[in-house]
Amino acid sequence: MNPAAAVRGPRHVVKKGKTQVLSPEETRRILDGIDITKTVGLRDRALIGVLVFTFARISAAVTMKIGALGQH
Repeated sequence: MNPAAAVRGPRHVVKKGKTQVLSPEETRRILDGIDITKTVGLRDRALIGVLVFTFARISAAVTMKIGALGQH
């Protein structure tokens, strides 16, 4: 007898609808709010820029190679 047989996991709910997109003003405020005087700020700004302007998923963006954006 399996003692865990009666345990139910959480229900998987798929919500349908439009993915929210940042407005140009929201994007500008986010990018302008990043301190680019330090390397980590430049990295963060580049990553957010890639996400916003390419609609890439975070998992795709963080696994990209350095030269990938310049290739066609």
